[in-house]
Amino acid sequence: MTLPTGGKVNFLAAASGKCPVCGQGRLFKSYLKAADSCAACGQDFKAADTGDGPVVFVILIAGFIACGGLLTTFFLYPDWSPMIHLMIWPAVAVIVSLLLMQPLKALMIASQLRNKVRD
Repeated sequence: MTLPTGGKVNFLAAASGKCPVCGQGRLFKSYLKAADSCAACGQDFKAADTGDGPVVFVILIAGFIACGGLLTTFFLYPDWSPMIHLMIWPAVAVIVSLLLMQPLKALMIASQLRNKVRD
Protein backbone atom coordinates (compact mmCIF):
# COMPACT_ATOMS: atom_id res chain seq x y z
CA MET A 1 0.00 0.00 0.00
CA THR A 2 2.09 2.85 -1.25
CA LEU A 3 0.87 6.25 -2.33
CA PRO A 4 1.57 7.58 -5.81
CA THR A 5 4.30 10.20 -5.98
CA GLY A 6 3.12 13.36 -4.25
CA GLY A 7 -0.13 11.68 -3.25
CA LYS A 8 -1.99 12.94 -0.23
CA VAL A 9 -4.60 11.11 1.82
CA ASN A 10 -8.06 12.68 2.10
CA PHE A 11 -9.63 11.46 5.35
CA LEU A 12 -13.02 13.05 4.58
CA ALA A 13 -13.25 11.18 1.28
CA ALA A 14 -12.33 7.96 3.07
CA ALA A 15 -14.97 8.48 5.76
CA SER A 16 -17.58 8.86 3.02
CA GLY A 17 -16.53 5.58 1.38
CA LYS A 18 -14.48 7.06 -1.45
CA CYS A 19 -10.86 6.39 -2.35
CA PRO A 20 -8.66 8.29 0.14
CA VAL A 21 -6.14 9.14 -2.61
CA CYS A 22 -8.26 10.48 -5.48
CA GLY A 23 -11.66 10.85 -3.79
CA GLN A 24 -13.41 9.38 -6.84
CA GLY A 25 -13.47 5.57 -6.73
CA ARG A 26 -15.19 3.40 -4.15
CA LEU A 27 -13.21 2.20 -1.13
CA PHE A 28 -15.55 -0.70 -0.32
CA LYS A 29 -16.97 -3.37 -2.62
CA SER A 30 -19.48 -4.43 0.04
CA TYR A 31 -20.46 -3.11 3.47
CA LEU A 32 -17.13 -3.86 5.19
CA LYS A 33 -15.08 -5.54 2.45
CA ALA A 34 -12.43 -3.19 1.06
CA ALA A 35 -12.06 -3.11 -2.71
CA ASP A 36 -8.91 -4.63 -4.20
CA SER A 37 -8.04 -1.33 -5.88
CA CYS A 38 -9.54 2.02 -6.80
CA ALA A 39 -11.32 1.98 -10.17
CA ALA A 40 -10.39 5.65 -10.79
CA CYS A 41 -6.72 5.95 -9.80
CA GLY A 42 -5.62 2.33 -9.37
CA GLN A 43 -4.57 2.67 -5.70
CA ASP A 44 -4.03 -0.81 -4.28
CA PHE A 45 -6.04 -1.67 -1.14
CA LYS A 46 -5.15 -5.40 -0.97
CA ALA A 47 -2.72 -4.95 1.91
CA ALA A 48 -5.23 -2.95 3.99
CA ASP A 49 -5.76 -4.89 7.20
CA THR A 50 -7.51 -2.94 9.91
CA GLY A 51 -7.94 -5.90 12.24
CA ASP A 52 -9.99 -5.09 15.33
CA GLY A 53 -9.01 -1.41 15.49
CA PRO A 54 -12.28 0.13 14.29
CA VAL A 55 -14.35 -2.29 16.39
CA VAL A 56 -12.77 -1.05 19.61
CA PHE A 57 -13.74 2.54 18.81
CA VAL A 58 -17.25 1.50 17.74
CA ILE A 59 -17.79 -0.37 21.01
CA LEU A 60 -16.57 2.57 23.08
CA ILE A 61 -18.63 5.19 21.23
CA ALA A 62 -21.83 3.13 20.92
CA GLY A 63 -21.55 1.96 24.53
CA PHE A 64 -21.09 5.51 25.76
CA ILE A 65 -24.14 6.72 23.82
CA ALA A 66 -26.37 3.79 24.83
CA CYS A 67 -25.33 3.70 28.49
CA GLY A 68 -25.49 7.48 28.79
CA GLY A 69 -28.94 7.52 27.24
CA LEU A 70 -30.08 4.67 29.47
CA LEU A 71 -28.91 6.40 32.65
CA THR A 72 -30.34 9.74 31.58
CA THR A 73 -33.78 8.38 30.77
CA PHE A 74 -33.71 6.15 33.85
CA PHE A 75 -33.36 9.17 36.13
CA LEU A 76 -35.47 11.63 34.09
CA TYR A 77 -38.37 9.21 33.62
CA PRO A 78 -38.46 6.95 36.72
CA ASP A 79 -42.00 5.80 35.92
CA TRP A 80 -40.93 4.08 32.67
CA SER A 81 -41.05 0.31 32.73
CA PRO A 82 -37.69 -1.51 32.44
CA MET A 83 -39.09 -3.16 29.31
CA ILE A 84 -39.21 0.22 27.57
CA HIS A 85 -35.52 0.71 28.30
CA LEU A 86 -34.81 -2.80 27.01
CA MET A 87 -36.62 -1.98 23.76
CA ILE A 88 -34.93 1.37 23.15
CA TRP A 89 -31.29 1.28 24.22
CA PRO A 90 -30.06 -2.03 22.79
CA ALA A 91 -31.58 -0.98 19.45
CA VAL A 92 -29.82 2.39 19.69
CA ALA A 93 -26.51 0.62 20.38
CA VAL A 94 -26.93 -1.63 17.33
CA ILE A 95 -27.93 1.24 15.03
CA VAL A 96 -25.04 3.45 16.17
CA SER A 97 -22.63 0.52 15.74
CA LEU A 98 -23.81 -0.13 12.19
CA LEU A 99 -23.58 3.55 11.29
CA LEU A 100 -20.04 3.94 12.66
CA MET A 101 -18.39 0.72 11.49
CA GLN A 102 -17.79 1.58 7.81
CA PRO A 103 -16.53 5.18 8.32
CA LEU A 104 -14.18 4.14 11.12
CA LYS A 105 -12.81 1.24 9.06
CA ALA A 106 -12.30 3.63 6.14
CA LEU A 107 -10.44 6.08 8.39
CA MET A 108 -8.20 3.24 9.60
CA ILE A 109 -7.39 2.29 5.98
CA ALA A 110 -6.63 5.93 5.14
CA SER A 111 -4.41 6.17 8.20
CA GLN A 112 -2.50 3.08 7.07
CA LEU A 113 -2.01 4.66 3.64
CA ARG A 114 -0.79 7.94 5.10
CA ASN A 115 1.67 6.24 7.44
CA LYS A 116 2.88 3.83 4.71
CA VAL A 117 2.03 0.65 6.62
CA ARG A 118 3.31 -2.47 4.87
CA ASP A 119 2.63 -6.18 5.38
